[in-house]
Amino acid sequence: MSRFLPDAASPPVSVVINTLNRADLLDDAITGVMQLDYPAFELVVVNGPSTDHSEEVLARWQGRIKHLRCAEANLSVSRNVGIAAASGDIVAFLDDDAVPHPLWLRYLAKAFADPAVGGAGGFTVDNTGQRWQVRKTVCDRFGNAYFPPDSFDERVFNWPGTPLYPSLLGTNSSFRRDALAAIGGFDHTFAYLLDETDVCLRLVDAGWSVVYEPAALIFHQFAASHIRSSTRKAKTLYPSVVSKTYFINHHGRAEGYGKVAQALQDYCEELRRANAWLEEHGEISPHHRQALDSDVEAGTEAGMEAVSRARLEGKRCGDLAAHGALEAGAFLPSSQPPPLRVALVSQGLPPDNEAGIARWTMLLAEGLRDQGVAVHIITRAKDLPSRRFVGGIWYHSIAAAPDEAEALAAAYQVPRAGVAEWMAAVMREIAFLKTFGLDLVSFPIWDLEALPVLDDPEVATVLSLHTSYRLARPFKPEWSARVIYGRSFVEPMIAAETRALRQAPHILANSQAVIGQIEDEYAVTLDGRAQIVPHGTPDILARLGMALEDKLARLKRGDPLRVLFAGRFEPRKGHDLAFRVAARFKSDGRLRFEFVGALPDAALTAQIAEDFGRENRLVFHGEVERGTLEALYAAADVVLMPSRFESFGLVAIEAMSAATPVLALASGGLAEVVEDGVSGFLFAGEEAFVAGAAARLSALATDRAGLAALAASSHAAFQARFSDEVMARDVAQFYRAIIAKRGGVDV
Repeated sequence: MSRFLPDAASPPVSVVINTLNRADLLDDAITGVMQLDYPAFELVVVNGPSTDHSEEVLARWQGRIKHLRCAEANLSVSRNVGIAAASGDIVAFLDDDAVPHPLWLRYLAKAFADPAVGGAGGFTVDNTGQRWQVRKTVCDRFGNAYFPPDSFDERVFNWPGTPLYPSLLGTNSSFRRDALAAIGGFDHTFAYLLDETDVCLRLVDAGWSVVYEPAALIFHQFAASHIRSSTRKAKTLYPSVVSKTYFINHHGRAEGYGKVAQALQDYCEELRRANAWLEEHGEISPHHRQALDSDVEAGTEAGMEAVSRARLEGKRCGDLAAHGALEAGAFLPSSQPPPLRVALVSQGLPPDNEAGIARWTMLLAEGLRDQGVAVHIITRAKDLPSRRFVGGIWYHSIAAAPDEAEALAAAYQVPRAGVAEWMAAVMREIAFLKTFGLDLVSFPIWDLEALPVLDDPEVATVLSLHTSYRLARPFKPEWSARVIYGRSFVEPMIAAETRALRQAPHILANSQAVIGQIEDEYAVTLDGRAQIVPHGTPDILARLGMALEDKLARLKRGDPLRVLFAGRFEPRKGHDLAFRVAARFKSDGRLRFEFVGALPDAALTAQIAEDFGRENRLVFHGEVERGTLEALYAAADVVLMPSRFESFGLVAIEAMSAATPVLALASGGLAEVVEDGVSGFLFAGEEAFVAGAAARLSALATDRAGLAALAASSHAAFQARFSDEVMARDVAQFYRAIIAKRGGVDV
């Protein structure tokens, strides 16, 4: 666990974000800054003439940020507004579509220990989160960029008059505030492009050094803007051409006017060739190409006019003085103790995967984020691997690592294909995440996705209990039928599960029932290591925009009672018991039975026809999307839950969240979820369920006031015990207690 304390090498830093019409990305950028591990920083956000909901985003951060406005869509003007409001010794710039590595400022601050350093920048990762966008860059006095190897020492070019100089990327740059003030800050002529290049050159010419700190990482989305599309195609070239024309003439004069003219001609011809190529290859329309070519002409003319004005004014510095009336004010600390940083592992995630582990992981991640935890999800990439920060959560989409699997398969005695290959990729990503100050890794027992982390003393580990290979085996007859598969895959996995259960220092369970079953099946004792936090789920009524009072009013109307069974048609889920209950009402118009989760096969269809008649009133919805399922829960009046074993009772919790009472078999986790007479009714034994559920349904079909009262108490029980907020709160408390015990600190 990485925890730093303030020291002399950590000067106060003002982080400046200049934004324009990127509200959603801006919220992530601010969230990322607030997770920085640095003892003294403030955040200054300058909003341009945005027309989206950027101001609403900024209002949510009121009191933690300095919030200013810039009336022009001009990046240099906006940057100078930020500098004028900055109270830190160092001013660091971050784009509104970028997120910093937690130690970004730590590494940048190191550079300023040298009093000669006026600017420092790091390396920038592109929107894949896997590849570099920019590392070291040097530019010439015409603004042309060159990319030397990482080993190149840029300090050799830090002298006034140098033909080449280090040029920092705007979204990963920092400057000594006194140095910026000395050179006048940014030049307003550079509305877009080359603004930071101009600053770096003027700093070097003024005797300051500009250096790189490779470990100071920024993850840059490179999002669409008023200048470019999301595919990086220019919407307009005008601001860029103005900047380039001005730069070439302003700084290239030392090379001679002939070279200035040639450089400008080469630049314009290069743009026209690129425009022609884009049109020829169908990337842009002929009209778009014509507009871009016109931008080249108009931008060149405007750039030359700017050069003439600058010469008449004798301009040698930036325009920071224009913002002299803006007072920086007191330093507004945004820094807080670094958040608890957790990695959750799940091969799948919604909406592509709605399976139990995938959905639980997503709900937990969102809830932990809202609890102030820094959350990373390691998951399987659908296409290309990527790392992205979206909605305040890091998503690490990775691919299996077959080349690294052999050693893990041998060391942990797990199958190489499918298990060790994925496990190796997960462990490689965990190694990367340690650079973030990773505190804890939580992974599921299914497939033991991060098993080797149990042997890593640098991070805490939690093994979460879900369906395991041993628990699933009785319901997978095909495993027994495939003898070779059973011996080569299933049995080694069960043996590995057993070792993991004995070794794991911390275990998270959804119910006492699953703990009991695990202990019985694996002959292990989990006492003192297991924490029970019931499965939480979102409030379905709230998600659907329904008021509880409206549902209660509907229940009292006396419409036919809608009874829902949700689950697969397999013995474990007790679908046969649900059909037996329904058969008792086949001629009773007061009730309507609906089944979701599967469609009956030929044999079941024949059985239904025999038991109910071919003109039966049963409704089968089959497999449905999550939204449809939630609507069915809300539309139902009662849910049947006759599962013969249910580790967690999630279906019952989802029903309760829709204010729908549950009639359940008192088995497994259901007995811990359903409170008899509060959220529904429990029945001990299969025959008792059939008879008792039928009796309760008959009574509820008549007593609608009683049904409404049961629905209300069911929803209240959900809110008190099983909401996703309650689950996240309790899991966060569990995680924090683990870390506090390990490090003796409160996080």
